[in-house]
Amino acid sequence: MHQQTEVDENCLMCHGDPDFIGTFENGELLSLYVEKSDYDLSVHGPAGLNCVACHTDLTRYPHHDEQQICIACHPEQGGSADTEYVPLRAKLSFTDRREMVLSINEACRSCHAHEFEVAVDCAHVRVLQGGNREAPVCVDCHGAHEIVRLSSQPRSEVAYMCGSCHKAAYSTYRTSVHGAALEVDSNPDVPTCTECHGVHSVRGPRDAPYRNDSIAICGGCHANEAMMAKYDISTAVFDTYLDDFHGRTVNLFLHQSNASGSAKAVCFDCHGIHNIRRPKDTLSTVYPTNLQRTCQQCHENASIRFPTAWLSHYLPEWDHTPGLVIVNWAYRILIPLVIGFFLLYIGLDINRRRLDKRHAKQRVRALAEKELEAYSFGDDSKD
Repeated sequence: MHQQTEVDENCLMCHGDPDFIGTFENGELLSLYVEKSDYDLSVHGPAGLNCVACHTDLTRYPHHDEQQICIACHPEQGGSADTEYVPLRAKLSFTDRREMVLSINEACRSCHAHEFEVAVDCAHVRVLQGGNREAPVCVDCHGAHEIVRLSSQPRSEVAYMCGSCHKAAYSTYRTSVHGAALEVDSNPDVPTCTECHGVHSVRGPRDAPYRNDSIAICGGCHANEAMMAKYDISTAVFDTYLDDFHGRTVNLFLHQSNASGSAKAVCFDCHGIHNIRRPKDTLSTVYPTNLQRTCQQCHENASIRFPTAWLSHYLPEWDHTPGLVIVNWAYRILIPLVIGFFLLYIGLDINRRRLDKRHAKQRVRALAEKELEAYSFGDDSKD
């Protein structure tokens, strides 16, 4: 348990008053009350961090040079029983609440430098650097005095936290196959926001590398045979994607260093981003009556027959696609035969050329020997 220091005791003389109010320069009010039990149960309390560990600019109290009226804090020490209680008030040296949050947020860096480094190019930081002060910073996600480990909270709290800003995405996610399972029983297998988008290195579909990486993100679950077996979902959905034209192209881009995002369809192009539903759900983007519209996102001229060329991630089977089964088997037999024939042909051709070369050398040698013999015979006749 956190051992309260003298600094904390001094702070709580004022901040332990539920009526303590602060006023920003723009007139906005803020409760300056701190519930001690919240802090004691937070991650910082047991770690022994006191107030000035985060509020580094406050080295004395009171925090300003205004004249202090003792009975404002201690009415029992200087007034009669009839003295009216004067609620504590303080002027805050910030224009508004957001300016204070952004200022205090920098104190997190002193202990959590790694998290700041990871987040240096995340979507939230880019929005903040673009001039939007409302972009999430540490305290927006983790809280202030009541910070707890996310691992100790229900997994649905993660989605709810992100939903405080991303209301439309959260509303859609709640009705998806993943979100519904998470809300009902906090299913540990379904992804929350952070599984897909990251924790501090937040990325989204608008980031080019994310398109390539998304197949690995989805495959982390959908290629897991043990996990998919619990829900009677075949891992063929992942394998068949990597075998088709879209998957092979995206996978090639994924394994190329510094490769830009592929324009070929990835999982969320067909199944949706936050609105993923079961294929048999009539609202699913891959439901048969909706599939043509989904394909037309890339293939503008796709006719009603266009989606029939898609096997819906099913492996070719005799009962459903006998023609494709025959073609596959024909290729399995024909390709080895053709390759074997050409290897045999090339081998025989090499051997023929080697023999022809040897015979040519033998003929040249025999002819040379015959000419030498004739020349020698001619020399003897002259004698």
